Amino acid sequence: MTSSRVVLSLVALVATSALAAGKDDKAREDMQKALNNQVMSAPFNAGDIDKAEEYAAGAKAKNIQPVARPPAYWAPGWTCSNLTTYAYYNYVDYRNCVYYHRYHGYYWRYR
Repeated sequence: MTSSRVVLSLVALVATSALAAGKDDKAREDMQKALNNQVMSAPFNAGDIDKAEEYAAGAKAKNIQPVARPPAYWAPGWTCSNLTTYAYYNYVDYRNCVYYHRYHGYYWRYR
């Protein structure tokens, strides 16, 4: 996941440099196509959803209290699936969200 961040950072840097240098629309179009190809070539990884469900079932059976605080980037109206689209996706945050929702029947409140 770190290498994808580096690649995206480099693509963003190249795109910004090209715009600042006044490159034409063709160059921007080529960069966008390259970025699209890079994004689509990697499989989507939302973490192991079944594993998160198993964790939630096991933790609830053991009566373990869920993590009470949402991640720092949690936003009002979000569900657990929103965590998977966050740029710095963290499986543990997703797993904790699934368990919190299963335990309480609602999602984290906004901080």
